[in-house]
Amino acid sequence: MGRRPTPKGSGRRCWLATPLGGGAQVSGPLRLREPPVLPAAHSSLLNLKSMVEAITGRNAILSFVGYGCFCGLGGHGLPMDEVDWCCHAHDCCYQKLFDQGCHPYVDHYEHTIENNATIVCSELNKTECDKQTCECDKSLALCLQSQTYNEEHRNYLNIYCHGPTPNCSIYEPPQEEAASIHISPEPSAPP
Repeated sequence: MGRRPTPKGSGRRCWLATPLGGGAQVSGPLRLREPPVLPAAHSSLLNLKSMVEAITGRNAILSFVGYGCFCGLGGHGLPMDEVDWCCHAHDCCYQKLFDQGCHPYVDHYEHTIENNATIVCSELNKTECDKQTCECDKSLALCLQSQTYNEEHRNYLNIYCHGPTPNCSIYEPPQEEAASIHISPEPSAPP
């Protein structure tokens, strides 16, 4: 038997059985839709991908997702090299945004890349979350650009990541330095 072609736009039809309390089941038609496609302008992860690829010349997903102990989602143990430290710093930057109530994986921001070398976070970014997410991603791309890529750390199984995970506070200025930045010294009294 041959399959009849499905008319364009009609979608596929199937039956879905769903348990409802007490063991009763209800069945009904379900229209399957094509998966939603998110334009690049509406996902900061896609913005990050474009930044990393333009600045490093490497495929962001194939080269960096799964690199070392921190590149990609999550991370633990000691970073393996400078590239991995860049990813650790980016994880900390995102954690700070999460702590502020931002959603850096999905917060939308505008940016431009000039001559595959200069990243400019747009003045059109409306919220602090958008602005800071762009700055976190920009810092990662520039950090990765200045480090040596080690093929041996690509697709690294993070079960082999050991040691204490560095605290994100290492990226914060020391308290004395932070205090001196915000407090201007009073002029001394004349003799």
